[in-house]
Amino acid sequence: MTQASKSNESQDLSQLDDIRWMRAALEWSHRGRGWNSPRPSVGCVLVRDGAIIGAGHTQPGHGNPHAEVMALRVAASNDQKTQGATAYVTLEPCCHTATTPPCTDALIRAGIKRVVCGVIDPNPAVDGQGYEKLRAAGVEVVTGVLEKECIRAQDDFLKHIATHTPFVTLKCAVSLDGKIATPTGESQWITGQEARRRAHQLRHEHDSVLVGIETVLADDPQLNVRLEGRWSQPARVVVDSRGRLPLSARVLHNAGPATVYIGTTEAMSQERHDAFVASGAQVLQTPSQDGHVDLRVLRDLLYDHGIYSILIEGGAHIAGAALAAGIVDKIVFFIAPTIIGEGRDAVVGVQVDKLTEACRLLDVEVERVGDDVMVSGYTHPIVRRADADPPLKHRAEGLEAP
Repeated sequence: MTQASKSNESQDLSQLDDIRWMRAALEWSHRGRGWNSPRPSVGCVLVRDGAIIGAGHTQPGHGNPHAEVMALRVAASNDQKTQGATAYVTLEPCCHTATTPPCTDALIRAGIKRVVCGVIDPNPAVDGQGYEKLRAAGVEVVTGVLEKECIRAQDDFLKHIATHTPFVTLKCAVSLDGKIATPTGESQWITGQEARRRAHQLRHEHDSVLVGIETVLADDPQLNVRLEGRWSQPARVVVDSRGRLPLSARVLHNAGPATVYIGTTEAMSQERHDAFVASGAQVLQTPSQDGHVDLRVLRDLLYDHGIYSILIEGGAHIAGAALAAGIVDKIVFFIAPTIIGEGRDAVVGVQVDKLTEACRLLDVEVERVGDDVMVSGYTHPIVRRADADPPLKHRAEGLEAP
């Protein structure tokens, strides 16, 4: 074997190692998903001599440690020396002081010799400067390792920090022939237990769950996470242009500490407005679009109230309106091996004359979930750099890089 061949083989093995350890960092990233908003859920592992010596993810709450610091603390608690180790981080380390000191400084002080990252941080306070600071200190920096996977793991943060609008996911459970209910409205349960569990995990991972008034009138949902263990509870959002939400609805009474928002128009009477406020809900009024709530305005109003990600769960008219308004970033469909025939369609109100005009997903993933299949993908590429105007002061408060 020539010297050049040996060098290439060594490089290939190094790249395989980087992928292996970045997957481990992604596993830590997923552990924090749903707890850290508006911060990203970042994962970090420290590797020396082919073994993990420390690992962690960004901790919930402003002022609590980021993933890199958690990994360093774990290594120190186990008497592991970090000098000469490699740090694998799913997002570029921060280089500024917000509610926590810079992670770049912590890595440099710990003697980390190499930092491998998945994706650049679009926060204008970072945006490549973390890499520059590490390199200036003599640390080798490798970027773009498992970039697509790292983008998916932090898609909500990457969207809202760069565009100052919430990340919106449209979720639906359908039969093989695209129905969400029988003609009589029966829909429980089209999908199986495992798919329903994943749907509750999606609720946990989003700041809010949004439905239309027809869904509430038909199903009286709670819109909370009902899984064993400790889970975050999303805010509940009901789109109700005329104020038809019953004051006895479970969404108003089973929310616990979570906030209930009602998106409406001027068609709601003052009496109904006052009744909802008295029940503890917050009423957000938008201009009327042909008698309906303007979903783009509602999305932005929710952002101003600290909602950085929205999970749309139904019904068919809301799904169609959201797609028509262009606010959907990601789509998740759970497809059951069932044929309903005549029934209620998953999406209503969207019409295309040509297939080239249809919404076609990008970066599609297909996963078996019990007896069902989960198909997910994005309606457009996720923004990865700060290309929008700087955030307003009230929107920037509390936002920080990991």
